[in-house]
Amino acid sequence: MDVPPVQYVDTDDGLRIAFQEVGDGPSCVSVPVAFASIEGLWEPTIRRMWERMAANVRMVLFDHRGSGLSDGFDASPTLSERALDIKAVMDAAGMERAHLAGFEFGAQVAVTFAAEYPSRVDRLVLFNGRVGRSARMVADDLAPDAPTPRPSFVTKDNLAALDRVGIEVDVDELTYLNPSIVEYPEIFDQMLRYQRSVGSRRTFRRQAASITDTEIVSVAAEVQAPTLIVHSIGNRMHHIGYARYLAQLIPDSTLEELTGDDQMFWLSDNWKEYVDAGIAFLIESAAVRVPIERTLAVVMFTDIVASTARSVDAGDAEWRAKLDTHDRVSSQIVERHEGTLLKNTGDGILATFAMPSHALDAALHLREELASVGIDIRTGLHAGEIETRGTDISGATVNLAARVQQAAEDGQIYATTTIHEMLVGSPHRFEEAGNHSLKGFEGTWHLYRVTDR
Repeated sequence: MDVPPVQYVDTDDGLRIAFQEVGDGPSCVSVPVAFASIEGLWEPTIRRMWERMAANVRMVLFDHRGSGLSDGFDASPTLSERALDIKAVMDAAGMERAHLAGFEFGAQVAVTFAAEYPSRVDRLVLFNGRVGRSARMVADDLAPDAPTPRPSFVTKDNLAALDRVGIEVDVDELTYLNPSIVEYPEIFDQMLRYQRSVGSRRTFRRQAASITDTEIVSVAAEVQAPTLIVHSIGNRMHHIGYARYLAQLIPDSTLEELTGDDQMFWLSDNWKEYVDAGIAFLIESAAVRVPIERTLAVVMFTDIVASTARSVDAGDAEWRAKLDTHDRVSSQIVERHEGTLLKNTGDGILATFAMPSHALDAALHLREELASVGIDIRTGLHAGEIETRGTDISGATVNLAARVQQAAEDGQIYATTTIHEMLVGSPHRFEEAGNHSLKGFEGTWHLYRVTDR
């Protein structure tokens, strides 16, 4: 997905707000965290979330006033004034009504907009939302075992911490609030870039001071839109008690308590669970569309020779043991040769590789290892662009590789001319395997038989 262009619109009170439009489907405005930067939202660790959402909804992303590419302010704005940012981008995008998806502080702004402009909001999703300090006592009672949050720099007493903005990341703070961050060491460099794209130290200090005392306890009860509250159970910034309290305050609301400790839930192993819960609620369907990604890959299909006849001869128990061995060996060898095992097909596998030499090495190794335990296979290889949807792949390249495997003789590895040409000069050896008619593809296809190196 290409990064969408930046656009600008003026609010009713005369500030210029930066926004982007992306995706297709029902209209949805993403209301960001306090320190927003639409240009910083396309780093790899968060980009995947926007791509998944944009596959299902037409989404507007924007920078709050006082942050990123939007205009600054002189006096700290109220939540009602910040709600004008949403109104402006909706008007600019031609959205008379829209869903809102609020993230952390953005949940406060989204709730305020939904309460003040009920005719313009269809549905509301709040991800790890901020409620306000006045909710502390009730929230603590609703989650007595919740982790104690560390003081954040978004307090009047800790603004000195903002002196490090754009220069040094507080690793301890980020790791405490987002334990999964240890799996993404590159994010610390990304965070520095993101901070610099948000603005200067002065920008951070003014924005932090402006949101310290924001509250939505009183306004939440006025929300009329159906609302989904999605919150991580182990959240260490705004513990789960706040989400439970918010669910009590908003009349037509549902709370989804999901496994995880991260405030930045898009880093969690189960990030798709969070995003898909929100998408399914907004589109009123569990059929969440997965974004399509086109990549170049070598596709390998294998098939056990005469599997049906052999299963009858061997009997159920012995054949199950053979299949278990086949699956275990296949998984080990594909991984050893830097491939990805996508699917066990019952009597074969589907795998992809980045390099044709790795795929051929895996095919030769797999044939040898399985033959040693009495399992003969035929293999088909082809390379080209594939479409990836989650963990599934599709496209003409995949279909052609399957047909090549079906054309292969017992115990042989067949490859297309594409594979043969990609490996010119390599130590791999090929033999002519003739021209073949492949079901679903016009004309004849010249294939090659792969031999030992």
